[in-house]
Amino acid sequence: MAITHTQTITLMEVLTANNDNIVSKAVVKTVSSDDADTSKYTTTSTESFSISTTGITTSTSGFVVYEDLTENVVKGWISTPLANSKVKENHEKIITRLIADDILTSKDKALPW
Repeated sequence: MAITHTQTITLMEVLTANNDNIVSKAVVKTVSSDDADTSKYTTTSTESFSISTTGITTSTSGFVVYEDLTENVVKGWISTPLANSKVKENHEKIITRLIADDILTSKDKALPW
């Protein structure tokens, strides 16, 4: 049994002060499942991550226009808080508990007489 985690960005917010589409927040959906039965042992959560926009303009070195952003670029911006998130750990606990609840420790048995 192995638990896998898939994280995808499902939403981004941009600053409204101008039309530069500077990203200020990313929402990440984490889906965790155990390969023993992925339809039964799966849990999902979403988290919001703020992205620092202080001093960022379209002329900032390395600036990527919104239309050219990729999921990997945005994940790079939030890599530290994403790595420090407890969501994967919490999902593993939930899935482990679900599996443990399904393990039978006793069963009915026909009477010997």
